[in-house]
Amino acid sequence: MNASVAVTQLKCKLGDVQTNLRRMRGLAQKAERKGVDVLCFPELVTTGYSLGQKWVDLAEPIPGPTTEKLGQIAGDLGSYLIVGMSERDSHSDRIFNSAVLIDRGGEVAGIYRKVHLWDQERRYFTPGNEFKVFSTDFGAVGIGICYDLEFPETSRILALGGAKILFFPAAEMRPFENQVDTYPRSRAAENGVFVCMSNRIGREERTVFFGRSQIVSPTSRVMARAKGSPGLAAARLDLETITKEREKLPYLQQRMPFVYGALQSAWSGGS
Repeated sequence: MNASVAVTQLKCKLGDVQTNLRRMRGLAQKAERKGVDVLCFPELVTTGYSLGQKWVDLAEPIPGPTTEKLGQIAGDLGSYLIVGMSERDSHSDRIFNSAVLIDRGGEVAGIYRKVHLWDQERRYFTPGNEFKVFSTDFGAVGIGICYDLEFPETSRILALGGAKILFFPAAEMRPFENQVDTYPRSRAAENGVFVCMSNRIGREERTVFFGRSQIVSPTSRVMARAKGSPGLAAARLDLETITKEREKLPYLQQRMPFVYGALQSAWSGGS
């Protein structure tokens, strides 16, 4: 089976959801010409990143007003969307740094809540507590958000859960370009999966986002990298590549989890 995917990179207007949605629609129209199955946008793309308390003020329920408009974009495009946004849980009123999966018909198909919170995010967001694999009509996908990519456990759990393509909406910033360039290729090779990272560009106060949105194959090859401002990168993925690479490098089969458990116990009890 094949799947066509695209990742975006764009500047956001801080606190202006409607402007950001218009910018997203513009990129979706470019993606439409490429006939993509799924289009991934960056972390907290609907509001911008450097907001502090405004993350709370602008948080919305899912489904809600913003996901309704995202549904219209997905429906017009005829593709799945993955979009980072600030979510207010309608039951507990807690705030999450989330990514919503919208299906081709414009309906909410899933929500992932960021587990590994970075820096000031810890003051405003509640961490998620699970890594989810979602079913689509082109195969199983996993979703993480930004800092999640930097923990190998995230991708490994998603791969073991059956995900063939991992998507990471991100707001990766300077001076971490070298590290972040390494992570997508490493996670793809370690797990025999495709890894797609959609990163922000531009400046917010003292924070500079460096883009480099990319799609990486299980062979650790960068298949496409976004250029420009705003930018879009697309690639057609041959999912049979996963089986072939896992036969060559059977990392998942040859794990030694009983040893890792002992190491975890030692670490938990250490200083």
